[in-house]
Amino acid sequence: MLKKLMVRFGVGAAKVNLVLEKEQYRIGEAVTGKVVVEGGTVDQEIHALEVDVVLKVNIRGKEFTRVVETLPVARDFRIEAGETREIPFQHPITMQYPVSKGSVAYSLVTKMDIAQAKDAGDADRFAVLPGREMSLVFSALQILGFKEKISSGKVGQYGQEFEFYPSEQFFEQLREVKLKFHTQGDELKLFLELLLAGGVKSVTHHAELALPSEMLSNDHEQPLADTIKEFLEGQLRQVSLQGPRMAPSYQGYPGAAPGSPFGGFMGGMVAGMLGGAVLGELFGGDENEEAGAEAEGDEGFDLGFGDMMDFGDDEF
Repeated sequence: MLKKLMVRFGVGAAKVNLVLEKEQYRIGEAVTGKVVVEGGTVDQEIHALEVDVVLKVNIRGKEFTRVVETLPVARDFRIEAGETREIPFQHPITMQYPVSKGSVAYSLVTKMDIAQAKDAGDADRFAVLPGREMSLVFSALQILGFKEKISSGKVGQYGQEFEFYPSEQFFEQLREVKLKFHTQGDELKLFLELLLAGGVKSVTHHAELALPSEMLSNDHEQPLADTIKEFLEGQLRQVSLQGPRMAPSYQGYPGAAPGSPFGGFMGGMVAGMLGGAVLGELFGGDENEEAGAEAEGDEGFDLGFGDMMDFGDDEF
């Protein structure tokens, strides 16, 4: 009788622990492990065993914590005194999950609802790494001499954005490249924001590059690097002839409206969780309002490139 009374206050009650196979998972993989329930000093009825996937993100100096999903593990079972029960656990990491960076962190919170006793719980951190296709793009950029900035990985209303600066080939033409990933069917699309070098005023050019699945089906980085290099050279030629494209094109894509859930943007679930009202407060309704305020396709752009825009066959 005394044991049952003490259990109601958590003394000698059943315990729960989530054991993960590893601490880091790539997009496209599944978080795998087991939920271990250890019986206490008396038999107990467990009403529910659940795991919350919790995301903590910092956007423009404001921190938000949200439950991404509550995963049911088991319901209505009996754990005997001294018994140890292991229940397999897994959860897929999709493209909508932002990668773990300085502003993004994840944890799994295990909750056990015990009949007539104090509930038990456990919390475990895990990290989300770029998926295989994303890693290929990052490696290709590294081949071209681009280095990722410390501040890279910020989350906005159109998913997660990665920032790079050139150190070699495009050093004289570009100050910075910002990159968003978007998936539609088997196609991976890169939305790029090129901060152009030269001239007194900083000018941004928006572009998009579609990468078919066959190009990403193997782990060959050099062909992808060549494709990106050729694309950037073509965009810089276009800027020199027609001027930069000031406004991005991704607002018209499915799921691109502020507050819409997921869409096709990498890391896009954050927008769905925060909602349009919060995003409107954070971004003023437009993540690119400054760029959009200028006219697109203005004539007479003199960006100070001169002969630098004549790529020819030279190697950078």
